[in-house]
Amino acid sequence: MRVLFAALPAVLCFAQESDLPAQLARLQRLPTDQVRSLEARLAVDPAPADKKAYHQLHAAYVLASRLSTEDPKASKALVDRTLKTFEAAPDPESRALVAGLLGLKIGFAPMSGMTLGPQAVGILDKALALRPGSPRIALLRAIHLLHTPAFVGGGVKVALPLMEAAVRLAEAEAKPADPWLPSWGLIESLGWLALAQVEAQQLPAAQQTVNRVLTLDPGNGFVTRMVLPHLQGKGK
Repeated sequence: MRVLFAALPAVLCFAQESDLPAQLARLQRLPTDQVRSLEARLAVDPAPADKKAYHQLHAAYVLASRLSTEDPKASKALVDRTLKTFEAAPDPESRALVAGLLGLKIGFAPMSGMTLGPQAVGILDKALALRPGSPRIALLRAIHLLHTPAFVGGGVKVALPLMEAAVRLAEAEAKPADPWLPSWGLIESLGWLALAQVEAQQLPAAQQTVNRVLTLDPGNGFVTRMVLPHLQGKGK
């Protein structure tokens, strides 16, 4: 088998490696098994560690988010392990994902929200101040506030306009010249906007947003599993 692998054309190996950043940009839209597969590919990819770090953190955030309901114990272990590795990440995009992980951590111990909640908001506010044009930071801030109780400054009324802003930022963002830089945001922001619109009882608007997501990404898992059942339930 080693000989057969060595005999593969170099161009094929390069093609498999070169498409990795494009696949990582779709991370949140992929099934969990494909996310794990990309995570494994990322670990052995020859790209410099500093280029891969954001995507390793992003993959951990996506997996921990999904496991939070399926396997909370595994999710908590992943969150703790990832925070230990990346909590000091300096760049604003990574800092926003760290805040997202802190938000997940609150879900495991709600009383920790008294300290972790303000910490996460502080990280997100600083990250957005440093990178005001990032739809990803804006979206993560909106998601955090959507899951924050209204009596401490969160809730759907606060989160909804922030998700609308995240969509606008994503629409305006140019594709980065470096394929390893984060470039996701539009479809993900639209998906969360649709969910917030349902929560706010803006059902016709939510349906329009859902239609837009499914036009851009037919069969989008977030919309089909999380938004549509909620929307259909509200419409009864």
